[in-house]
Amino acid sequence: MMPQHTSLAGRTPFFYGWVVVLGAALNGSFVLGSAQFALGAFLVPMEEDLGWSNSVLFGALAVRQLLGGLLGPIIGPLVDGPTAPRILMPLGGLLLGLSLMSVYWVHSPLWFFLTYGFVGALAFALINTTMWDAVVLKWFVRKRAKALVWTSFGAASASMIFPLLVTFLILTVGWREAWLWYGILTIVVLVPVGLLVRSRPEREGLIPDGAEPTADETVRAQRSPATASFTRATAMRTPAFWLVGGAFALSAFGINAFQAHWIPYFIEIGFSASIAATAVSVYGASNVASRVLWGWLSTHYSIRALLIVHTLLAGIGVGFALMIQNMPMLFAWAIWHGVFLGSYNYLHTLLSAEYFGRMHIGAIRGAWLMPASVMRAGGPLALGVLHNIRGTYVLPFLFAWGIWGVMTAALAAARRPRA
Repeated sequence: MMPQHTSLAGRTPFFYGWVVVLGAALNGSFVLGSAQFALGAFLVPMEEDLGWSNSVLFGALAVRQLLGGLLGPIIGPLVDGPTAPRILMPLGGLLLGLSLMSVYWVHSPLWFFLTYGFVGALAFALINTTMWDAVVLKWFVRKRAKALVWTSFGAASASMIFPLLVTFLILTVGWREAWLWYGILTIVVLVPVGLLVRSRPEREGLIPDGAEPTADETVRAQRSPATASFTRATAMRTPAFWLVGGAFALSAFGINAFQAHWIPYFIEIGFSASIAATAVSVYGASNVASRVLWGWLSTHYSIRALLIVHTLLAGIGVGFALMIQNMPMLFAWAIWHGVFLGSYNYLHTLLSAEYFGRMHIGAIRGAWLMPASVMRAGGPLALGVLHNIRGTYVLPFLFAWGIWGVMTAALAAARRPRA
């Protein structure tokens, strides 16, 4: 006799895990878009109007990501709990939208730090992609790679959508009104999405991947090596936890710090703001398209091997940026990085679930989020300071290049832990 589902998740005509995937994709797009891609588009007009240096803007971004990440070890276990996600996710969407809207009234660096920085930090702690991915991982085992590919389309689309959207708003209504409308749009989309999230399928009378739960299947699923899970305390006793987590932390610098300076760098070497935004959008488009490739590869080859190759090629792309001399090279670089940079977090999320299981993945990845947020927070500011000292982006980008080399070495040394 088939079970009678009374929850929302049990009454949908398709597996509810795909609703969670859609929510994670939308959330990833807005969270990433509100950080380096949107801020990069706002950088020049805010500097010109307010007379601030880029250290003020990236300093607020650093506060936002640092404080948000420091809350990761606390928020991570809550995401693993039964009811917290549907409370945390809509609250985070509301706070993110308010932090963006409030910049409309900014007239001093202190106000910008309080609104975009501190309020945004609370939002980042609740709804960063690490937390949403932890929920998605609980809904899938066999179809995990496919689910995460669709989830990753959201973050990939941020670079394709928000530089052009924000640039259009700035040119149309000014940078202040652009922040206001951006915040309103964020609330309208993310709060309803957050209300739909459910923690894991077992609490809704379902099992991962969408099959109907029978007693025998439930027992087999619980005993399957694919679903065996480390607790955070147990995982921390393995070398893999520190190596994989260290690579995750360094990627926050190697990706986020680098991306935050794309538009200013392109403008500095002679391209217009609209061309720079278009190049970033081309990166986003090729990033989205490449997810199909990496998704297929991840179902046929070793995730760790793919991640090592991906990291090597992403590092080459950083050096490629310093060689750009004309528009064809600019767009060739955008396509290269779209294919060999944007899927890193997708592959890393798969590797973490493969190594440590799904049941406590929020707590495990939440622990990694603290050092990652230090890197994510300090990265754009550090590259900005290096740029201000040297007057060029050569040294900052070479430093980012070195970070990718260290990440490659860490992943090469990370072996799968034994339960």
